[in-house]
Amino acid sequence: MKVFAATAVGAALSLSAALGQLVPDSDAPIDITGNSLEIVDDVATWIGDVRAVQGEAILTADKLVAILDDEGGFSSIRAIGAVRYANGKEAITGETALYDAEARAITITDNVVVTQGRTVMRGGALVYWLDTGRIAFTAPDGKRIRGIFYTKSLDASL
Repeated sequence: MKVFAATAVGAALSLSAALGQLVPDSDAPIDITGNSLEIVDDVATWIGDVRAVQGEAILTADKLVAILDDEGGFSSIRAIGAVRYANGKEAITGETALYDAEARAITITDNVVVTQGRTVMRGGALVYWLDTGRIAFTAPDGKRIRGIFYTKSLDASL
């Protein structure tokens, strides 16, 4: 198992391209912090209070594992433990998340909560497509998807 400092720097720069997808069509830099970073072959792993920020988009987790592709970017990024994705308009939380660069989608599982203003939705898993903002929920085993929605007339009176 080889871990190279130069590879770590290259991986961090490559991660900016992959996580650049957190804000669609953004060239803004990405600030990634964690308690430790290890690069082994084509896998970069950040552990401990991981936070990736680009513009208004923030992804936090206990652990972030990114798989490098042949061009120096990442083909996938897996966030594990206390995952939260927020983009200034909505926030999505769960226990695990997978960012698929090709599909430009984030799949979040286990106790998923989506907050959009005062609207709150809960489910077992969801897929969030970054380019369109579309969300698809699935129910957890033996349960149903729940949403609390407010009408505009109610919002105006508050």
